[in-house]
Amino acid sequence: MIHIDRIAGIGAIAGGMSLSYFSSELGIGNLRMPGPGAWPYLIGIAVALLGGWFLIRPDPTARPAITRKSRWGHLILALFTLFGYVLILAPLGYLVSTTLLLLIQLRLVEGCGWKVSLLLSLSGAGISFIVFNLWLKVSLPAGIIPLRWS
Repeated sequence: MIHIDRIAGIGAIAGGMSLSYFSSELGIGNLRMPGPGAWPYLIGIAVALLGGWFLIRPDPTARPAITRKSRWGHLILALFTLFGYVLILAPLGYLVSTTLLLLIQLRLVEGCGWKVSLLLSLSGAGISFIVFNLWLKVSLPAGIIPLRWS
C-alpha cells in the first residue's frame, strides 16, 4: 500500500522539476545578473528536493494531533495583516511596514514570544531590504525613514 507521503513526494518532485524546466526557458542568468527565471528555478529545485526527502523518508506512524481549537481566527488575522501591509507600504515605507507585518504574523498568528518575534521581524525586514534594494537594485518605498543609499 502506498502511503500518502510517497504520493505527495512524487507530486512535489514532478511539480518542482516542471517548474525548474519551464523557468529555465525564461533565462536563469548568473549571480551578478539573475534572469527572470532564476528564483522560480531555485524554488523548483527546492520543491523537488523536499519531495525526494518526502519520498525516501516518510513517517507513516506520525499523525497530526487532532485539536478542537479552530485556526480560522489566525487565518483571518493573517489575511487582514497582509491587506493592511498593502495599504501602509507606500506611506510608511518598506522597512517599517515589513517589520510590522512580520511582528504581527509571528507574535499573533504563530504565537512566538515577543523577543523572538521582534528579533526575527527586524532581521527579516533588514536582510530582505539589503537583498532587494542594495544587491538586486529593486526600488523600495522609503516612507518615514529617509534612506540615503536607496
